[in-house]
Amino acid sequence: MSLSAAELRRVLGQFATGVTVVTTRHEGVPQGMTANSFTSVSLEPPLVLFCADKRARSGTIVGAARCFAVNVLAEDQRHLSDLFAGKGTDAERSALLAEIGQTAVTGAPVLPGSLGWLDCRLERAIDAGDHVVFLGEVVAASTGDPSAPLLYFRGAYRHLEPA
Repeated sequence: MSLSAAELRRVLGQFATGVTVVTTRHEGVPQGMTANSFTSVSLEPPLVLFCADKRARSGTIVGAARCFAVNVLAEDQRHLSDLFAGKGTDAERSALLAEIGQTAVTGAPVLPGSLGWLDCRLERAIDAGDHVVFLGEVVAASTGDPSAPLLYFRGAYRHLEPA
């Protein structure tokens, strides 16, 4: 039985995820990309990973920069998710990150208003089919304002009802 990419995407869409913007700074230019393929790996040592499509230039820049920050988006930051998912230009994304000016220990930009961020030094980039898995050691982290997370499920943003 052969599984098509469309069928695999449909099945994987059944898994609800949070939404992050992964940022970095390469040759002085801030960069970012939306990623929902993010997970914690280990508490000791503190490791996280995210995956980037090999065709995404922002993802390849992380490999060159050797650092990244994962910004966990709040529900009211959907516009940032859209912007960094390609619904804007490279110049618009870089200008926004430069305007914010807030950086973590590694120099990667951090987004104000996020639920939290993790600043990472790249440990390893792993070739994985049409993606690259970026494994990072967390060197700094912070929680933000307690608010609802931005969620993605079945190809759309979703709202989490209060408990």
